[in-house]
Amino acid sequence: MKIPHDKFCVLPWISLETSPIGTVRPCCLAEEEIKDELGNKFKLITTDLATVQKSDYMQNLRSAFLAGEQPQTCRKCWNEERAGRTSKRMHTLNRLKHIVTDSTWTEDAKHLKFLDLKLGNICNLKCRICGSWSSSQFAAEEIKFDGKNSIHHDMLKDGAWPRENSNFWNDINTLIDEISYIEFTGGEPFMIKEHFELLDTIVDLGIADRVEIHYNTNGTQYPEHAADTWKHFKTVEIAFSIDDLHDRFEYQRTNAKWSEVQENISKFFELKKKYNNIQLQVCSTVNVFNVMYLEDLANWIDTQDFDFVYWNMLHEAYYLSVSTMPEQAKNTAVQRLQASNVSESHKAEFDRIVDFINGGVELDGNILRMKVEDLDWRRGTDLRNHHSELATAIEYNGVTR
Repeated sequence: MKIPHDKFCVLPWISLETSPIGTVRPCCLAEEEIKDELGNKFKLITTDLATVQKSDYMQNLRSAFLAGEQPQTCRKCWNEERAGRTSKRMHTLNRLKHIVTDSTWTEDAKHLKFLDLKLGNICNLKCRICGSWSSSQFAAEEIKFDGKNSIHHDMLKDGAWPRENSNFWNDINTLIDEISYIEFTGGEPFMIKEHFELLDTIVDLGIADRVEIHYNTNGTQYPEHAADTWKHFKTVEIAFSIDDLHDRFEYQRTNAKWSEVQENISKFFELKKKYNNIQLQVCSTVNVFNVMYLEDLANWIDTQDFDFVYWNMLHEAYYLSVSTMPEQAKNTAVQRLQASNVSESHKAEFDRIVDFINGGVELDGNILRMKVEDLDWRRGTDLRNHHSELATAIEYNGVTR
């Protein structure tokens, strides 16, 4: 792949992300959803991907990249690159270099090669770094406390879009011959049966051997039937979202059981021994809840045999980002990261995380404490029981209501 300059991103040309609530973005980190000429967000309940890809919004975004600009909607990547980290933009250029071989670029879209499919917000967990946007369980909890007239009811309803619009699947079928790489996230993708039907269609068309698929899963599900479908594909990457261990893992990912997740990971490793097209990865999202305990997580990762390890930085909600922690919390986190006894590869990544922490604007922690207290009250939990260093650093005194 030949690109115009070193700040170029290929995604606006060859990819789209369908969000859990049926809107569309250039990628999962873009800050804006794609809008029509009237400024209304495109929704897949009423439109098709080709219309979105050819829209004025996307034409303008591609023009901005061609001109060497750094579009504001891509701010998360620019922030990570300033901290010396490998951004999604950079990772994608490397990951798709064997798929996208183009050398000429205009403002016009190319064939879609990569689909990032979040097929609704069905999920069995209500993770603290998530929300109604991506989790039906989180939405149900919000509705319980805030009522059916809240925005969370709309999120729950909008999350059903893949089952409400049969034309979407017809649209995908018209594009599938050109698609080389598909990501399934969520919600929890292993709970969304329609995605297996799409994979079966690809197998039936006889093109699965040139299609690569990628999952981000919370690790609580093991689809027993999936191997009969996966074995036909060129590559099946399964990335486990593991942000912490034991009690801290269960605190962050409400409804999950650490022992069950470990058991499922073991099953996937057994499956990998049987099928050489399966690759197992771990994606750890660095956020306020785990930043002081990354040493334990990194050393656990080294006891596994993952094919790829990715440290992902949480950007939203902003008050859960390590870049916005109060000064005392930042100092404590930096000290613990710098004193960590981890392998050289993790140590290098920790240094970049420190740069990301120091590059942000610290907040006073009021919103963070309020949000932690709110969920602790709703769920009958207490941050101090397993995150004592964090609780002290953010001056959290438990539920006071």
